Amino acid sequence: MIAEQEDRARLAVRDHDVSGLTARQLERARRELQANLALVRPDSPARVPILAQMSAIETELAGRTDERLECLPDSLLPR
Repeated sequence: MIAEQEDRARLAVRDHDVSGLTARQLERARRELQANLALVRPDSPARVPILAQMSAIETELAGRTDERLECLPDSLLPR
């Protein structure tokens, strides 16, 4: 029983490397995860890995946006 709980905890906190996915793949994965989240009860432990994956996707997309902005000349940056 304890080993099973430790395995679940380890899976819940593992890193979700989404850096190899394209923007289109990230968007699709985010939509699918949102749909899955809608089916899970609010108190369900299944929410933990779903939310972790969604967070990894959001972080990756935000990082890509920041990288694109850094490549723009100052005159084209939004003000």
